[in-house]
Amino acid sequence: MKTLLLTLALVASTAPALAQAKLGHIDRQALMLTLPERKDAEAKMQAFAKTLDDRLKAMGAEYQQKVTDAQAKEATMTNTEKEMVVREIADLEKRIAEAQEKAQEDLAKQEEELLRPMVEKTNQAIRDVASENGFTYIFDISTGLVLYHERGEDILPKVKAKLGIQ
Repeated sequence: MKTLLLTLALVASTAPALAQAKLGHIDRQALMLTLPERKDAEAKMQAFAKTLDDRLKAMGAEYQQKVTDAQAKEATMTNTEKEMVVREIADLEKRIAEAQEKAQEDLAKQEEELLRPMVEKTNQAIRDVASENGFTYIFDISTGLVLYHERGEDILPKVKAKLGIQ
């Protein structure tokens, strides 16, 4: 209840300022899809993902081979040998699980690394267009946070022009 009252008070106090503000919006996702360097980044991501996938497949093949070998020799193994093989297979399962987790982390890190320059570039272009055209607020409509926007200007064409994109 307290939060609701604070929110209402904040909205009421900023309503006059918003009425005079120049509002704009942009679909940043659409902008990012038009960047020329996006295709190169996607190709690098796919190549990196394939490398990780190949490593995981090799580990999976090694695991399958060890299990198959153990099953084939099981009848002739001593209990000590069986325990040793079970331990090796369990260790390999653990390594595979760790490798899968690490691959996901590495993939996310690679994606962030490749997207960061594009995000910084588009942020600067958005700031420049907003400043040059006297906008007080620019909303990103691709995030789903802006539920309605009748007023305001779509600055996507201006930002694309600023970035030299057709």
